[in-house]
Amino acid sequence: MTAKTKEPAGERGGEAGQVRPRAFRAFVASQFLGAFNDNAFKMLVLLLVAGLAAGRDTLPWVEASWAARTWGQAAPAFLFALPFVVLGPLTGALADRVSKTRIVRAANLLEVVVMGCGTLAFLGRSYDGLLVTVLLMGAQSALFGPAKYGIIKELVGGPRLARANAVIQASTMIAILCGNVVGGTFAERLGGQLLPWAGAWYMTFAALGWLASLAIPVLPPAAPERKISLNPVRELVGHLRAVRGDRVLGLALAGSAFFYAVAALFVSVVVAYGTWLGVPESRIGLLNAAIILGIVVGALVAGRVGRRSEALGLAPLGLGVMLLGTLLVHLDPASLVALRSALFLIGVGAGLFSIPVRVLVQGRPREGDRGSIQGLGETLDFVGILLAGPVFWVLEKGLGLGPPGLFLAGSVLLACALAVCLTLGPRALSRSAPPRAS
Repeated sequence: MTAKTKEPAGERGGEAGQVRPRAFRAFVASQFLGAFNDNAFKMLVLLLVAGLAAGRDTLPWVEASWAARTWGQAAPAFLFALPFVVLGPLTGALADRVSKTRIVRAANLLEVVVMGCGTLAFLGRSYDGLLVTVLLMGAQSALFGPAKYGIIKELVGGPRLARANAVIQASTMIAILCGNVVGGTFAERLGGQLLPWAGAWYMTFAALGWLASLAIPVLPPAAPERKISLNPVRELVGHLRAVRGDRVLGLALAGSAFFYAVAALFVSVVVAYGTWLGVPESRIGLLNAAIILGIVVGALVAGRVGRRSEALGLAPLGLGVMLLGTLLVHLDPASLVALRSALFLIGVGAGLFSIPVRVLVQGRPREGDRGSIQGLGETLDFVGILLAGPVFWVLEKGLGLGPPGLFLAGSVLLACALAVCLTLGPRALSRSAPPRAS
């Protein structure tokens, strides 16, 4: 039986260029609300414990937590990332076996339950309960991720994949920024007895995301006959086999993991730089607005000009722009204007780099492997995020680098990545098989 006869008519239309605009808009709304909610909740949890590290007064029930006193902001960051590494191979395989629409809906409904747990933690004044909620939130997001990135091509088709990813990337960045602002507002204005009201708002946002997901049509599963092993290591090995022989896809996955590692590293670098410049703590988070705005601009540009065949050409351009941004700060290291300009330029480069890489990861795998590859990519991305913490510790504590030195270390990393991309990219493209048919 040919691939054409096996593929549902709706899917053939999507690949040929027939778009489901209403379904895609519903999907964008659903993932926007999910990203907004996650970041608003995480920001609130981080700010509740930030006062301990700064020696300021904080809520007694936060100070009573051993995890808060011992690990500070590292605890929620680690707990959120951990499920992506552990569950990514399993949730990726599940996205191939089960309809991605059903997974998206289930993940959004699960978020309502998770936010309910967070509300109970606020009511019980338990910071450890909030950490458990962050862990559950990471597991829910790990379930959502492979289906989220795997369904985009099924909704818009291959020719519009770059533009659709630009919309997703831009809306996600805006959601992150809005979530950080709302989380900070809740932390500032809803102290003590009023914090449960924040939980009620989070449950409302999650419910709205679930309602939006109901407008996405139920798409057929890509590989309903697929067997799933409950051993994540075995599933991970199987996903790696699906990449074997496709050097472009392997390079794209490695590039994505590197990108997320550098992005997580620079989150810490920006906080350290803002503190070094004497920026008030309440405004350090706003420094991220410059980089988020840059990512939106870079993503939209990449969505306009990017196609799968041009992806490896845009990727080194993005790395080059990011490298230029890290060097720009050295023109006047003590200038806040120079820092914001540098962060904006880094964001533009990040958008130019991430969109074509994401298009390759989504568009190149076979239809029956797409969810698995997204799960593999998610696992590798969050391994990079987890490694960013130790790398930052080595640079700051081990090597004693100040904020300008940390930027210079980032320049070295990006220069090495650019050299690898320019060397291996064209070679991989010339030796690899053509993109696999969906």
